[in-house]
Amino acid sequence: MDSRVRELLYTDFDGHPVGDPDEVINAAFDDDRYTARVEPLRRVLATGAPYERFLACCALATWGELDGYRAVVDAAADPDAAPWRGELVDRRYSVDETFAHLARAVGLGEDFAGPKGTEDERVGALRALVRIADTEYFDWQLAFALDKRALPRVVDDVAAVVRRGTDRLASGERPSFDLGVQLADLAAAVAQVDERLAVGLGGDLVRVDSSPKVLVHLAAVVSRGTGAPSLKFADYLASVGDGSVRKALADALTRRNG
Repeated sequence: MDSRVRELLYTDFDGHPVGDPDEVINAAFDDDRYTARVEPLRRVLATGAPYERFLACCALATWGELDGYRAVVDAAADPDAAPWRGELVDRRYSVDETFAHLARAVGLGEDFAGPKGTEDERVGALRALVRIADTEYFDWQLAFALDKRALPRVVDDVAAVVRRGTDRLASGERPSFDLGVQLADLAAAVAQVDERLAVGLGGDLVRVDSSPKVLVHLAAVVSRGTGAPSLKFADYLASVGDGSVRKALADALTRRNG
């Protein structure tokens, strides 16, 4: 590994070595000394080896930096050509998981982007990631990144990708990761701003994938809802689900009422 990267992301702000670059990236939430590393990381992002560029992108996106968001948008424009494609592989599904980490970074960037005036670019990066969520693996990270500030601005894109992914499943496509669960998480995220839309997306998904895992994840629509549509959806999920689904719904109703 390049000595620059070891110094920038594997050394804490007091000069001590760390084993995980997330320790350095996350320390920036409480320590402004990270700003001295922004410019060097920009250079790594532009000229480093693939994995080093990926780490730099994660750091810069987390820290609300324009260069990080632009790199995310560029990677999402052609996922197979992303410079760090395949540098991280999910153990369960044996698929690239770099986009999941990028989604997490962009989501965490909420705290930095506002003060730095890069919130529009952060939302643009989220939108670019959302638009490939029917073909790329994100696990739960993309849905988690859809905070209440950004979600209203990308909700139409989320709805479109959930519908597109549902159509893929209906046509018999089955990627190597669990697309149904990923779509369920995105549909549930929509409930934060549009309960009726979330219920519609979830209902369409259930008609093509009614596995217990999908139904359990859709229970989040119920916990995040506040009105009658999500309560009616809870009854529907209970009628088609098994014991694990009904337990998830009971937990969701407890959180909702708590």
